[in-house]
Amino acid sequence: MTIKLQKKRDSEDGSNNNVLSITTNGHEDRVYTYTEAINLAGTGCYSIGLLSTLSMCGLAMGMDMFGFSVVVTGCTCDFNLDIRQTSILLSMPFLGPMAMAYPWGYLSDTQGRKKVLFIAMCVSFVVSSISAFSPNWIVMAVLKFISTSFCSCAQSTTYTLLGESCAEKARDSYMLIMTSVLDFSLAAYVVVAYWVLNLDFSYDMGGGIEFTPWRLLALLLALPLGFGAIGIYFFYESPKFLVNAERNEEALENLTKIWQRNKGKGDKYPVKKIILNEVGNERRKDVSLLQSLWEQIVPLFRAPLIYRSMQLYYFTAVVFSTNNSFFIWFPYLVKKFDAGMSAFNADDEAGLCHMIVSNYNETKSLDACTSKVEINLVWSSLAQGISFVLIMFVITKLAYRKKALTIIIMTTAGFASIGAAVIQDNLISFIMFFGLLTNELCIGIIYTYFVDLYPTSYRGMAACIAVMVARSSALGGVNVLGSYIMTHCSSMFYISGGLMLSAASLACLLPPDIRK
Repeated sequence: MTIKLQKKRDSEDGSNNNVLSITTNGHEDRVYTYTEAINLAGTGCYSIGLLSTLSMCGLAMGMDMFGFSVVVTGCTCDFNLDIRQTSILLSMPFLGPMAMAYPWGYLSDTQGRKKVLFIAMCVSFVVSSISAFSPNWIVMAVLKFISTSFCSCAQSTTYTLLGESCAEKARDSYMLIMTSVLDFSLAAYVVVAYWVLNLDFSYDMGGGIEFTPWRLLALLLALPLGFGAIGIYFFYESPKFLVNAERNEEALENLTKIWQRNKGKGDKYPVKKIILNEVGNERRKDVSLLQSLWEQIVPLFRAPLIYRSMQLYYFTAVVFSTNNSFFIWFPYLVKKFDAGMSAFNADDEAGLCHMIVSNYNETKSLDACTSKVEINLVWSSLAQGISFVLIMFVITKLAYRKKALTIIIMTTAGFASIGAAVIQDNLISFIMFFGLLTNELCIGIIYTYFVDLYPTSYRGMAACIAVMVARSSALGGVNVLGSYIMTHCSSMFYISGGLMLSAASLACLLPPDIRK
C-alpha cells in the first residue's frame, strides 16, 4: 500500500485541489475534502427542506422573543402592569439569550448541531405554552426567561447547521433567504395579534386565572416552536461536525442520505474518505469540563482568530443595538406617526421626531386600559415584512458579493437614520425610518462569515457568543432608546447613523469576495 499527495482536477466545480490518495493493490481511493464531499451531495429536496425547516425555527424564535411585546400589551389590563413591571417583562427575551449563549455554543460544538437545536426547540415550545397560563406577571417573566433561553439556540445553530449541510454554491443564498423569513416575524405576530386581541371573550379556569384573548395569543405564538422541533427530527446531524468528532462512518452515512434525498448526480455517491483540511481546528480530548469550556472560547480571542472575532462582534453589536431597539419600538412609533399625520396639516411638516415628542403628553394622559391592536400597525408591519423579503430575494442573486452587500446596506441604513432626523417631510422621514431598519438584512451575512472564517471545532461557540453580544447590545439599545427618545429623539437617530457608518467602514476590512 502506498500513500501519496497529488494534484487532481476532478471536483464538481472543476477547481484544482491538493488531495490525499490511498493506493491499495493498484486500486486508488481518493480522499475528498469536506467541501468537495458536500458539493457532490448536491442541492435538491433535502437542502430545500432543511432550509424551510430551519427558517421555520428562526421565525419561531422571532415570534417567541419579539412577539412577546404584543402579549405584554394584551396582559397589561389583566395584571395591572405599571411601567417598571412592563420594562422587566420586555427585558426577559434579551436576558434569556444572554444567559445561555455560552452553554449553547459549547453544546453545539461538542454534542452536535441537530441534537442541541431539537432539544432547545422542544423545551422552548413546552415552556412558552405553559406561560400562557401564568397566574401573575412574575411567573410569566420567569417562564419567558426560560423559553427564550432555549429558543435563542436557533439564532446561531440554524446558520451553522445549514452552512455545514448544503453545497457551497447555495450556502450564501440560503443564509440570506433564512434571514428574510426572520425579517417577516414582525408582520407575522402583529397580524395574529390583531385578530386575537380584538376578540372579546373570557373563561374562568379557576385559581384566579381568566382565559382571555392574550392567553390564546401566547399559545398561538408558541406553535411555530413545536412545528420547528418536529421538522428538525426528519433531518440529519451536520456531517462536518461528525467528521470533526472523528465519527467518519456516521458522516459518510449522512452524506450519502443527503445525496439520495437531493437526487444527486451519478449512480452512487463516490465519497469514501474525508478530511477537513482546516487550519486551527485542534481540540484536546479527555480534559475536565471547566477546562474544555475554557479551551472552546480562548482560541477565539487569540491569534490568528482574535482580529476577526473583534471585527465581527463589533459589527454584530452595531446591527443589533440599532436595529432591535427601534424594532421593539416600532409599534409605538407607528402609533405616533399615525396620530401626527392626523393632527398636522400639510403646512405643518416637522418630521418624525416632532410627531413623536408632540404626542408624548397625549399618550401619558390616556386613562383607559386597552389591549387592542390598531389596523394601521398591521398595514405598516406587512409593508415592512413584504418589502424586506422582496429586497432579500433580490440580493440573494448577489450573495457571493457579501463584502460589497455589507458595505452598501450599512451605508444606506446609516444615512437613512440621519435622514429620519433631518428631513422635515413627515412621510419621507418615516420612510427613512424604514430605511434604518434595513440593516437587519446584514444578519444573515454576519453568520455566513462565522461559518466561513472559523474552524469547525469553534464555529458554534463563535456564533453563540455573537448571540450573547447581539442580545446584550440590543438590551442596552432598547433601554437607552426608551430613556432618551422623548428628550433627545434626533440625537438617537444621529448616533445610530454614526454607528452604522462606522460599521460600514470596518466592513471594508473583511476578506475579499470570491468572484462567481
